[in-house]
This record gives sequence, C-alpha cells and structure tokens, in this order.
Amino acid sequence: MTKRKKLIEKLGVYFENKEHLAPLAARILSTLILTGKQGITFDALVLELSASKSTISSHLTTLQAANRITYHTKSGDRKKYFTLVPDAMIQSMAEMVKNWKCERELHVEIMDYKKEINETLPKNSEQHFDLEFHTEYLEFLDQASLSIEKLKKRLTEKNKND
Repeated sequence: MTKRKKLIEKLGVYFENKEHLAPLAARILSTLILTGKQGITFDALVLELSASKSTISSHLTTLQAANRITYHTKSGDRKKYFTLVPDAMIQSMAEMVKNWKCERELHVEIMDYKKEINETLPKNSEQHFDLEFHTEYLEFLDQASLSIEKLKKRLTEKNKND
C-alpha cells in the first residue's frame, strides 16, 4: 500500500469518527485533501478508491449538498474536477470556537454553583469543591479560542488574496 493510500485510509477513519461520515464519503474527502487545488475527476476517484460509479456519485452529491466539496471545469475539458470548498477549514474553525464558547459558559455556571456551595460549608470542609480544574480549563479555552481566531483571520485574508 502506498503512502498516499495509507494516509487516505487514516484520514478516512478520522473523518468517519469525527464528522460521522460514511466510510466512502470520508475517503473521498481525504482524497480531495491530498489532491489539492487542481482537483480530481470523477473517473480518477472511481479508480483510486476502487468503488462503483454509482456509490462515488451518490457520495459526491451528499458532500456537495453539505457544502464540503465543489467542482470546477477547465477550458476545453468537459470533466469536472472536484475540490474541497475553499473556506471549509474556516467554517470548521468557526464551529469549533462556537462550541468552545458554549462549553465555557457551562463551566462558568458550574464553577459559580460550586463557589456558592463552598461558601455555605465550614472553612476546611472535605466537602469543598476544588475549583482549580475549572479555572485552568477556562484559561485553556480562552487561549485556544484566541489562537484559532487568529489562524482563521489569517486564512480568511489569504483566501481573499488568492
């Protein structure tokens, strides 16, 4: 098995789990990631992934409907060249930050609740909640969100210039 095929398989398993994609849809997405901006034709996908035309076609339709992939044509060539949607990574980052914000709000509420309970307990009670984890986790979420936002901004600017 070639290095490319191994990586397609590894990425495919990752997308199956993370994105809850069907195995072949995950392999198509993985192939497009490794193909780059030039794209890959329908026939080349059928060959590379050793799948039937109808199965490849239905997964391409599903991925297009989900705004994960797109295609372009080349002058004088009737073939479609499939690629990732250019801002798919940016959309994914925005979703990640949105989820982290929700998680942060929950941790703040939990921490506030635990603080209230701690105030009702005797000073050195063994029943006191340890708030260190929440404090450190909130700091992590803040730093991670800031880092992703910076990267997202750079990618957005780069996409505008391309």
